[in-house]
Amino acid sequence: MIPVATSKQMRECDRITIEEIGIPGLVLMENASRAVAIQAMEIFGGSATGKHVVVYCGKGNNGGDGFAVARYLKNAGAVVDVFLLGEIADLKGDALRNCQFFQKISGKVIELSLNSDLPNLSNDVDLIIDALLGTGFQGEVRDLFALVIAGMNNISAPVIAVDMPSGVDADSGLAAAHAVQANATVTFGLMKRGLLLSPGRELAGEVIAADIGIPPEVIEKQDIKVNLVEKRDVCTNIPNRHPAAHKGDAGHVYILAGSPGMTGAAVLSAKSAMRTGAGLVAVGIPKDLNPIIEMKLDEAMSQPLPQTSSGNLAKSALPEILPRLDWADCIVIGPGLGTDSETGELLAELLKVTNKPLIIDADGLNLLAANPALLDELPVGTVLTPHPGEFKRLTGNSLDSTTDKFDLVSSCALKWGATVVLKGSPTITGLPDGRFYINPTGNPGMATGGSGDVLTGIIAGLVAQGLDTEVAAWTGVYIHGAAGDRAATIWGIHSMLAGDIQKCLSKTLKDLSL
Repeated sequence: MIPVATSKQMRECDRITIEEIGIPGLVLMENASRAVAIQAMEIFGGSATGKHVVVYCGKGNNGGDGFAVARYLKNAGAVVDVFLLGEIADLKGDALRNCQFFQKISGKVIELSLNSDLPNLSNDVDLIIDALLGTGFQGEVRDLFALVIAGMNNISAPVIAVDMPSGVDADSGLAAAHAVQANATVTFGLMKRGLLLSPGRELAGEVIAADIGIPPEVIEKQDIKVNLVEKRDVCTNIPNRHPAAHKGDAGHVYILAGSPGMTGAAVLSAKSAMRTGAGLVAVGIPKDLNPIIEMKLDEAMSQPLPQTSSGNLAKSALPEILPRLDWADCIVIGPGLGTDSETGELLAELLKVTNKPLIIDADGLNLLAANPALLDELPVGTVLTPHPGEFKRLTGNSLDSTTDKFDLVSSCALKWGATVVLKGSPTITGLPDGRFYINPTGNPGMATGGSGDVLTGIIAGLVAQGLDTEVAAWTGVYIHGAAGDRAATIWGIHSMLAGDIQKCLSKTLKDLSL
């Protein structure tokens, strides 16, 4: 796991390192600027000689980093132009010292104001360093900063952002109307939340987290609840098979799904659970749809159940469902289920009688939204997997460009006592104890009908094999995205289908099991 910090946590790490450990801030700034210079040298192919670099500096420590980067690149042979948005007389502390260091090696710092002529950057610029605002930014970029950022974004030279792209909120990833579009961002100490959430993740480009010398003991003192999932974390969660194992040892998944015109959702979930390793899968389906399910599914069992006049699962199906609840290690409710009011009554009864791990998706979520009181009845170990539209129906909150997703997901997970998988770019898994897991896998091609049904089946398959629901949720999200990435290489993001993601599960799991 890669810990992901808030700007406040990062400031506290800096403070403890400087004030309590005694490592000077100038040392941290030197380490940070060296990391940026190394990234610049990679862009240059190893030699900065004769390269034209433009460095934009603000008046704070982010600008101090910029002055130090300018010094490194000038020493490496680059032609460096440094522009300060403000006056040198306003600089303080380590930022002032690094400005002075640069000046003492014959570096020139040009002060910019609204009354001065802005630099007319031509296409002969080889690199721009954005050291304007850093992690303390919130709100909007105005006046001189807005003009400079607009000019920076209008030329073709690559941009390296120092710690954060200027104009991006380090905690929420929200961007001002004028925000830097970077090719790469070198962030210091710990990964920042805003670099992983849209639109910040798109504006950041490639993100490099640089060790600037903050001791691990300092980081451990922070109550960091957000983590970026890594491949190695997922590999350790892939269930092992004993040589003498039989199908019962790999767990049972029971799926209540399907309605007229929506049998595909049930099929995708069932096949995905099986491909993830579940030993036995049974699908409870309205009885008129059972012949269709039996034609589509060879390996899974089907259970024809009483239905309403509209062809949806009826409340009277409960007695036939109960034995399957006892049989199952994990229960799925929702894929293609429909939103008939009587099906909602059936869901209410099911929540009263089961304490098994429960995955609720799609129309299962819509039925909860229609009767919010049921959210207080969820059994321990429930996983909810809403996309933004379903989340809005559940909570009344729209996930627009001003929304702090962590706050919303955290409050819901705590209130409902459930694991909440908020699907999106990226998908965030929130636990009732306040922890979060951000998923790095996946691509735009996964925004296709049925993709969520595949995810539901993956999580259920993992739970059936013994994984805790919380672990299975973020592990399943990673596997789902990795399979989607594999599908994109075969079919492309415009043509891939949810079934293609499911088809790629076997090779994805094989790769993760090596």
